[in-house]
Amino acid sequence: MDNSLKDKVEQLNWKADVTLKNVEEFRRALLKLTDSEKSKLVLELTEVSYLNSAALGVIADAVLRAGRADKELLIGGVQATVGEIFEIVHFRTLMKIFPDISEAYAYFEGEE
Repeated sequence: MDNSLKDKVEQLNWKADVTLKNVEEFRRALLKLTDSEKSKLVLELTEVSYLNSAALGVIADAVLRAGRADKELLIGGVQATVGEIFEIVHFRTLMKIFPDISEAYAYFEGEE
């Protein structure tokens, strides 16, 4: 990824499974991400193997919030288990999801 794109993208690296114990922290982190001045947003989930249903709601709310602010939120770095969860709830109809973080950046490069 070139530096000009890196300057235009805000990325949240979430490193823990999302459960009842930390879903509020996850919500706050996503609110901060969507409040970014940048319009290209990436939620990186490389180290996450589980998201509870509340986490899915938080992500859906963040995607809608970003869209209302004329921003786009992508997910990159999705493990197979999380990918299966996203498939079951049809998240691909709501947002773009990439198995590798570099693919999310490649998507944004294609929009430049």
